[in-house]
Amino acid sequence: MVPRLSPKYGLALLLLAAFIFFAYFWRLGTLTNGLSAGEAAARTASSSLQAIINDPSYGPHKIAQFISQKILGHGAADIRIVSVLSALFFLVCFYKLVRGWFGKMVGLVATVFLASTPWFILIARNGSPSILLLAPLAILALYYWFVRSESSRAHYVLLAVGALSLYVPGMIWLILFGFLLARKDFGAHSANLSRIGKFIAYILAALIVTPLIYASVNNLETIKSIFLVPDQWASALITLKSIVWSFLALIWRTPTHTDFIIGRLAMLNIAQIALAVFGCFALYKLARGKMYLLVFVATFGVLAAGINRNLVLLTPALAAFSVALAAGLRYLYMEWKSVFPLNPIPKYMAIVLIASLALLHVSYGLRYSLSAWPNTTETRATFMLK
Repeated sequence: MVPRLSPKYGLALLLLAAFIFFAYFWRLGTLTNGLSAGEAAARTASSSLQAIINDPSYGPHKIAQFISQKILGHGAADIRIVSVLSALFFLVCFYKLVRGWFGKMVGLVATVFLASTPWFILIARNGSPSILLLAPLAILALYYWFVRSESSRAHYVLLAVGALSLYVPGMIWLILFGFLLARKDFGAHSANLSRIGKFIAYILAALIVTPLIYASVNNLETIKSIFLVPDQWASALITLKSIVWSFLALIWRTPTHTDFIIGRLAMLNIAQIALAVFGCFALYKLARGKMYLLVFVATFGVLAAGINRNLVLLTPALAAFSVALAAGLRYLYMEWKSVFPLNPIPKYMAIVLIASLALLHVSYGLRYSLSAWPNTTETRATFMLK
């Protein structure tokens, strides 16, 4: 017997479906007049298996895009759909993670904030593989699942996704740091798993990484790409300025225009920055280990973008700021409740205020991404390739 869905949950699901459709699928192939240079390069790089073998960086995205091109075609929507589906996967991972850490309501609101951030929407609607720079969200969510369940299935999926993430430039640094930080905890939670099960999981991870190792042996450029080594090193002063500008691009303005912004607007808005600051304060008081992890991920994004002079590499910092934002929402909500512990009216008022802030952010994100951004001169000049 199928359980009946209550009207409020039915309405919530309808609104969620409408948001997902308009944010990620509406006019996916026609919102711009053509492809950007990065999208055209991604289409070519995923056009054949031999091209993927020669350069396996962003391999999971390229394989999926290769399949999409074989089944659907070579149009703009056909190559962008892979990024959209990847973005939805990362949103599920983010929700599972912040829901487990901070509760259901905060998890939902924080996910809405991330999903409606213009940078996230535009990178999700782009045919380049840059969306995979949010891989830390998947690894953190799967690690949380493994720690909570200590199941063989979670162990398999964690190692498989971790191995696939090695194909994303720069992720090897985050994975190495995460392993060093959590090796004792990981060993304790995997102690009850069978030796055969662990052996199979490690063999699976090794098989996944084998094509990357093969390509790295045959081409030094692959190693440089995976480790995010720039093609040309700038002087120390120029690199330092670039790193500072990368940080400012998060909260103030970018040094130059990039494909995922209007003009030189910052990645984050004032509400996200304020909530993230409160979140860092709360994590410093109550969960410093989580705060240090988020600081490392954000710092990695800033350094990677600055050293390589590529603002797209700031994307991991968006993941870190979004988790900190969730912590800030949780902190402010609990502080508000502690002032009026027995009166339900202030509690509902806080929920209404949080929901209103989220709806304003959704409105801003949709108008920015679907109305203003495609009509700018820079966007029209960039997305013109057929």
